[in-house]
Amino acid sequence: MYIEGEMYFKYGKSYILLCKNITITPALLEKFYQTKWGNHKLYIEERYFDDILALSEQFKQLQEELGGDKHVFEKPPKETVSGIIDLTAKINLHSDYKDLRDRLYSVMDTATKENRVSLEVTESLAEDVNRKIELTDPALLIECINTLRDPDDYLNAHAANVAMLNGMIGTWLRLPPDDIDALIKTGLLHDIGKLRISPEILNKPGELDEAEFTKIKKHTLFSYEILQFSGETDNRILEGVLSHHEKLNGTGYPNGIKLDQLSLFARVTAVSDVYDAMVAKRPYKDRNSPFKILAEFALHKFSHLDISIVNIFLEKMPAALAGKNVLLSDGRIAKIVYINPHNFTYPIVEIEGNLISTSPDLECVSMENFLAEA
Repeated sequence: MYIEGEMYFKYGKSYILLCKNITITPALLEKFYQTKWGNHKLYIEERYFDDILALSEQFKQLQEELGGDKHVFEKPPKETVSGIIDLTAKINLHSDYKDLRDRLYSVMDTATKENRVSLEVTESLAEDVNRKIELTDPALLIECINTLRDPDDYLNAHAANVAMLNGMIGTWLRLPPDDIDALIKTGLLHDIGKLRISPEILNKPGELDEAEFTKIKKHTLFSYEILQFSGETDNRILEGVLSHHEKLNGTGYPNGIKLDQLSLFARVTAVSDVYDAMVAKRPYKDRNSPFKILAEFALHKFSHLDISIVNIFLEKMPAALAGKNVLLSDGRIAKIVYINPHNFTYPIVEIEGNLISTSPDLECVSMENFLAEA
C-alpha cells in the first residue's frame, strides 16, 4: 500500500513523523514494531485519511501477517504539523552508523591479521563520516555517540565516536576541509594499537596493576607503528595518534611532551577520547550522563586537556543536547529545555508541560535513545 502523504505515530503528547510518500510493507512495519514506540497507533495526514480508510483492509492484512492487529489509523490533530521529528532521518542515520562500525570491524580484522590497515578503506570511511557531519543535525550525531554499545564492540564504537567528535570539533574550529578529513581519520585509527593488547587487560573489571598499565600505555606507539607500516605519511595523523594521551604538564605518555609541543590533532583527539570514554559503560565503570561530563569539563577536572578546545566543546554541546529526551533517575522520560552553562549537571527539563529543575534528588541519568540497540 502506497501512502501519498505523511504518516505519524503518537508518543505522549507529541506526534512523530514516521515516513512520507512511501510504500507500506511488512518489512517497514516490522522495523516500526521493533522500536520502543511500536505499540502506538499510526496516524495519517488528515487530507489523505479517507483514501487510507478505503484501503484499510489491505493494511489489516499486512498487520495479520506480522502477528497482530494492534495498530489502527486515526486522524492526527491539525496542530501536529509543527515540531515534528523525522523518524526516517533517525533510522537512516543509525543504519549508517551501524554500517560504519561494521566496516571498521573489517579494518580492525585486517590490522589483527596483517599488522596493517588499508589506507584506501580508512580514507573512504573518513569521507563518509565527514559527509554525514556536514548533512546531519549535530543532535542526531550526539545521539549516536551516546548510544549504549555492546562491550564486545567497544573498540569499533569508540573509534567511530571519536572520529565523529573529531570532525564536529574540527567544524566548530572552522578548520579547512582537508584538516577535518585528517582529524576524522585520526579518530578512526587512534586506538588501533589496542589490538596488540590482550582483552583480559583491556576489559579488566578492577584497577590495573603497574605492569598492566605499562602495557596499556604502549597502545599509542603500537597505533603509530601500524600506521607507518601501512604507508601512512601524513604527520598530522601520525602525531595525533601517537600523542593523544600526552598531557599539557608533560606527565602523559608515550613521550611526556608538553603543550607547546603537542599538535592540534593530538589535543582535539584527547578531548574526543575523554568524552566518549566517559559516556560509555565499561567493565570497570558505569556510564556517565553527558551533563556530568560537561560539568567536569567546566570544572577543569581534566586539566591535561587544552582549555581552548574544551571551551568550544562546552559552547556547542548544549545546543546539540537541547530538545532531546533524557532518562531521569526516577524512571521518567523528560525533554531537555535549558542547560545552564554555570551548572551543566542539572538542566531544566519538561515533563507533561511542566518545567522542572533537576537536582541531586532527580538527576539526568542518560540520554534516551529509542534505537539504542543499533
